[in-house]
Amino acid sequence: MEMKYALIHTGSDAFRDKIESELVAVLAAHGNVQTRLSDDLRFILNFTRFDLPGSVQRKAQNEFVVSVAVLTHDVDDLRYLCYNTLIQTLSNFVVCIKTNGEDVPDVYCITPEVGFYHFKYNPQKVYDAMTPIISAHFAIGNRIRYDLPEMYTESPAAGKLKHYGAELERLGVLPAPFRLKEVLSAENIEHLYDLFEIKGLSYGNLSIREPIKEVGPLTFWMTARGCNKARLKGVGQDILLVEGCDEPSGDILVRVPAGSDRRMRVSVDAIEHVLIYQTFPRVGAIVHVHAWMNDVICTRQNYPCGTIELAREVVGLLQSTPDPDKAVIGLKNHGLTITGPGLEDIFARIHGKLLKEVPMID
Repeated sequence: MEMKYALIHTGSDAFRDKIESELVAVLAAHGNVQTRLSDDLRFILNFTRFDLPGSVQRKAQNEFVVSVAVLTHDVDDLRYLCYNTLIQTLSNFVVCIKTNGEDVPDVYCITPEVGFYHFKYNPQKVYDAMTPIISAHFAIGNRIRYDLPEMYTESPAAGKLKHYGAELERLGVLPAPFRLKEVLSAENIEHLYDLFEIKGLSYGNLSIREPIKEVGPLTFWMTARGCNKARLKGVGQDILLVEGCDEPSGDILVRVPAGSDRRMRVSVDAIEHVLIYQTFPRVGAIVHVHAWMNDVICTRQNYPCGTIELAREVVGLLQSTPDPDKAVIGLKNHGLTITGPGLEDIFARIHGKLLKEVPMID
């Protein structure tokens, strides 16, 4: 698939320039076309430095940023360095080329989902790692109506999300939300919100189906993006009602009461939940955690969360299971999607089985 891309450089480094020429050659071999930043792009290849990780302000949500940096010395926490660089450069993917005194350097890759994996440098393998990200399509926009009847602010189903969000914390699989203000300027935080409508980064989400006839045939409550799942406030604050998706536009259809927080948006994983609830009418709840379980089937590609490609692959894997209504699907280098007739069933099934460390696959 031909994709247009542009290059950005921060400083100059002979070794990194060699890596750049090799990656550009592989991109060309796969039909990708280098052009200007002002053009309509599929991705930006940003050659940066760990000591000067400048932000890349893209023009559109589906214009991806891959940052590449060279590391010539050991650091105490390489994963943190790479993730911090990912945030500061506003990237979708960071590739760290680490020299090791050998002929072939090491490559460390990290994603916003904190997938962090390693392989020996090969320009084709770097391209293969980039491809699921730069070829994906986000479906994370929200089309919100502020007319949900007040009676639903006290929905018992929505109240269960509060209880089980706190249970995720008790299970130790709910990392604290990442504080963007600690690493990004106010301008870059606003740019992130303009593109992705996020106020912060947090991991994991929950949803529960509740049929509300006056709203539509498919309705479910889901946690908001960037909120603390362990301390959910309630409907219209960090719990929202989803009624479907407009796939052509990539918009999730959301209803909340009048007076709700106007900057709140449903979790970026909502498209996955929409497709699961549409495909499997007996699924009553879904939980996503950045944790693992033994003997789970797993997605083949490292698609970003919030993309239609990831949602479709999860649905396809669920269809291959003996019981899609009570299944566990692994998301490569990411975590788990767990379905059940209700949250009680899901948490009973995963109790004592969650592994906090997600295995990494290159």
